[in-house]
This record gives sequence, structure tokens and C-alpha cells, in this order.
Amino acid sequence: MKWRGSPGGNIQNIGWASDEPAVLAPYSLFFIGQAKTMSTFGDVHEVGPDLATLLRFVARGRLRPEVSLRAPWERVAGAAQALLERRVAGKAVLDVTPPRPSNRPRPGTSAGR
Repeated sequence: MKWRGSPGGNIQNIGWASDEPAVLAPYSLFFIGQAKTMSTFGDVHEVGPDLATLLRFVARGRLRPEVSLRAPWERVAGAAQALLERRVAGKAVLDVTPPRPSNRPRPGTSAGR
């Protein structure tokens, strides 16, 4: 892989679905002047800012995630198995639906209050 990033640029390592090594050409990160860096995207405690960046990229058309499997959350085990067995080329999206409100009173309350 040859990186033609700008001085001071940052290459992001996002995912590793192929399980193949990423090979960088010798001195591809070397530059006289402001340093280039390479970091892993998402390896942080607070993932909110990284997710917000990814969503902005998708909204602007700079990132097109390939969704190959979409299922309800109840099928999480099957989706995980498909990912582990590499039967999914791309992302798996699980839809989470909020529980329906119940008409029953909450514990510790009475229906007449």
C-alpha cells in the first residue's frame, strides 16, 4: 500500500474483515516536515465522537458503508455467526425496536394514583 497523504495527515485503520496483513511500502509514512501518523479508528474509551464523524462522512457521501445483512436484534446470534464464518461481505445491521409501553402499573405504584 502506498499512501499519498498530505504532510501532517493521518491514515485511519478501520476494521480488518479480510484478516490479511496491511502492507505499507517502506518509507510511505516518512516525510520531511510535519509528521504523518497512522492510528486505529475507534480504539478510544468514548466512541461518540468517532461515530459522529462516520455519520457525517455517510451524510456527505464520503463514506458508503456496504450493508450485506439486516435483521432484527432478536437474530443477533445468527448475525454474529454469519460474520464469524465470513458469510457476510460488508456490515451487519441489527434493528433495535423500543419496547411497547405497558398498561400495567410500575412496581411500587398503584393504578389509582
